[in-house]
Amino acid sequence: MNQEAGDFDFTGSNGIYQFSWPDLHVKAHVSYMKASGDHEVKGEVTFTSERPTSAGHLRNGRLNITSPSSRKSFAKSLNDIEPEVNWDSCLEQLCMSVLKEWRSGSPLIQIDGQMPSEEQQSKYLIKPLIQANNPTMIYGPGSTGKSWLAQYIAVLADSGIDHGGMTVSPETKGRVLVLDWETSAHEIGSRVTHIRRGLGLEEEPSGIWYRSMSQGLANDIERVREICIQRDIALVIMDSIGMACMGEPESAEVVLRMFSALRSLEVSSLLIDHTNKQNPQQEGQANNLFGSVYKYNSARLVWEMRKEQQENDSLLYLGLYHKKANNAMLEKPIGFKLDFSTEESVVFKRQDVREIAGLEVAMTLGDRIENSIKSAPEGLTVSELADELDKSESHIRKALSQSRGNRFVKLPSKSGNEHKYGLGVRDFGQSQAREEQLKKIFE
Repeated sequence: MNQEAGDFDFTGSNGIYQFSWPDLHVKAHVSYMKASGDHEVKGEVTFTSERPTSAGHLRNGRLNITSPSSRKSFAKSLNDIEPEVNWDSCLEQLCMSVLKEWRSGSPLIQIDGQMPSEEQQSKYLIKPLIQANNPTMIYGPGSTGKSWLAQYIAVLADSGIDHGGMTVSPETKGRVLVLDWETSAHEIGSRVTHIRRGLGLEEEPSGIWYRSMSQGLANDIERVREICIQRDIALVIMDSIGMACMGEPESAEVVLRMFSALRSLEVSSLLIDHTNKQNPQQEGQANNLFGSVYKYNSARLVWEMRKEQQENDSLLYLGLYHKKANNAMLEKPIGFKLDFSTEESVVFKRQDVREIAGLEVAMTLGDRIENSIKSAPEGLTVSELADELDKSESHIRKALSQSRGNRFVKLPSKSGNEHKYGLGVRDFGQSQAREEQLKKIFE
């Protein structure tokens, strides 16, 4: 007489499920779920056994979970291997449980307007760069150091340390996955080693997980999702999005399919992408994302990246410019200096982009005006600002008039001379600086 299935344990979600029948000493794994237009649901099912008469792998195959005849055929093949188990009852329990969970979709949640304080505190996984459970995109021309920055972020997240103005959630430790379409494990591993040495993290080994990718994310999402569940991944880094889409980058369907797959992982993500052409890094020339506008629309935070480096120089300067923010304010430009002067390590250091001529020109005109005025204690006239910033006087006046609050103020004029502009008072430190500024004007 066949042994009945009895009680079973069922865990999993998002198309990946685990079953265990303790009394039977049998387990099953379900993955690669697909639904067709005729309401059929299929999945890949693997049965294993810990029974003394049939230990190990039993059966693997594609199962039409909605078809009674498919279940019966699958049960018969199992019965040929292990006849002492009532496989019909096991398959019935498995299929009904999977169908119920699969068709239920995401849980219904009531929005009551009372957001817990801990959720407010966990808004960022890495502040101010990466929001929790949302995609962040960094784009720029080729060879601008995007991959180096991505690995730096991976190291910070994996180690759970704050550095370079980045505040990192310690919960990311050992929970970082790099999906790589462009290089190799050896190259990524070498970069991680150099960055960790520059940060003094040589004693404790890294816990970063790496997977080389050859398919589009949507085509390989079941395996990636399985990895994220098994390793409890908190941050996925993808380099690069063009390859992850694996299709025409101008196609909205291709891009949206990739982002839909990414969303199903329910993790934070950092996405590396390229510009539509290799623009000279000059002010007024836009570096636009390559491909469909849905890339920009689907990301929650978008940063443009530029670099400055002289020939035969071991120093590389990176500038990040905030282009889009959902549920957050736009941040000031973020700069880094990378020092490659030693063969054993790479040192990252926060650098003010205002101090780097090649990066300062990419700032907003308002920020550039503020930068110029800070270096001129007596203030600057519109014509002086126009000459210094290589802009027309009308552009300068427009930027001054559009500034919010009292960012810029007219200073008292001497003997009918052209008015100069200084910085408004926004905090106590600026108030003191303003008093010193006025003293110098009337000395």
